[in-house]
Amino acid sequence: MKRNFKGKVILFLALTFLLMIAGCGGGNARNATADINDEEVVKIGVIVAETGPASTLGSSQANTVKLLQKQLDAAGPIDGKTIQLVKHDYETDDTKAVVAMDKLISDGVVAVVGATQSSTSMAIMPKAIEKKLPLFTIAPIESDSEYVYSMAHSTTVIAMPIVEYLNKNNIKKVAWLNAADGFGVTGKPAFEALAKENGIEIVAHEEFDATATDMTIQLTKVRKTDPEAIIVWSRTPGAGIVARNYKALGFDIPMIQSTAAANDGFLEQVKDDNQNIMVVGSKLSVVDQLPDSEQKEILKGFKDSYAEDFNGEPDLFAAHLLDGIQAILEAVKAGHVTSEDIQQYLQNDMGKYLGATGTFDFGVSQASPEADGISVISIENNTWKYND
Repeated sequence: MKRNFKGKVILFLALTFLLMIAGCGGGNARNATADINDEEVVKIGVIVAETGPASTLGSSQANTVKLLQKQLDAAGPIDGKTIQLVKHDYETDDTKAVVAMDKLISDGVVAVVGATQSSTSMAIMPKAIEKKLPLFTIAPIESDSEYVYSMAHSTTVIAMPIVEYLNKNNIKKVAWLNAADGFGVTGKPAFEALAKENGIEIVAHEEFDATATDMTIQLTKVRKTDPEAIIVWSRTPGAGIVARNYKALGFDIPMIQSTAAANDGFLEQVKDDNQNIMVVGSKLSVVDQLPDSEQKEILKGFKDSYAEDFNGEPDLFAAHLLDGIQAILEAVKAGHVTSEDIQQYLQNDMGKYLGATGTFDFGVSQASPEADGISVISIENNTWKYND
């Protein structure tokens, strides 16, 4: 029988409290486990783009791994088991990610969290399924495998706050632009279905090369259709280039971008000229502006700990990775330390829990967290602003 842990605070806060108690007893993951028998160590694999073009998304994820390992080392073993996070930087190269996956499997990890990009997640996924190894993807993908858990929101869930915003502002005609890559083409079908249900018409659709340096031609075509808002589905740097071209052409209608633009790299691209530019972003980015709630406590705990170690702020992509590791740690806390046992726990016993990305219930859906962790957020004074 499934247990329902409604509103459960994730393990991160518990680790934070343990860290305060434990003091400075931690250390580097490999040093901390150097003198421990293999059977006393639970290894969790992590594959992220710490370097390369996708590091605009992956660097905060890599930092989160370091932060969590520090927390885990200081807190000490969980039920006699030392936790080791084995991180690989795939350098924004899918082939290197597959090699890293093979290495993690040979190292005996019990689960894997990764990868930063959708294409990379798809590349490593067959190996996880073959080995019956729980894989916690941190980029939007679609899979019907029981061994794949999506920490990132599905395209349909990401589209929900956009449709809510459009309805709230009585916007019924929109233009759609997307990068012609694996991520860019996923958004429109999901949005289109929700738009139809809500009487919203897509009056223009333009695509652009993800590596292009100017999208003025596409935006000029869009202008002729007289939309009331523009929606963009692309990651940086393309997302920022579209936004800059939109400002240069003098558009005075809202532009809403996907979660792939909810990062500091995008903010820097549109610095000082960002009126009417919005993204679907994590509530983590605006936590100090949120009303008091259990969710706010979780997000603030993560944000404050991250800021202390890295003198910066975590983003939605860091939250995806955090939640993937936390899900595995929840299973370990419950006494499950093999891939098979972790899988059974997640499928049958874990129930609902509140993460930094939103609420998860793997027994109901492995495809996405709920939309309660994201919102359409705007930019004010070159920083994110919560729209209540």
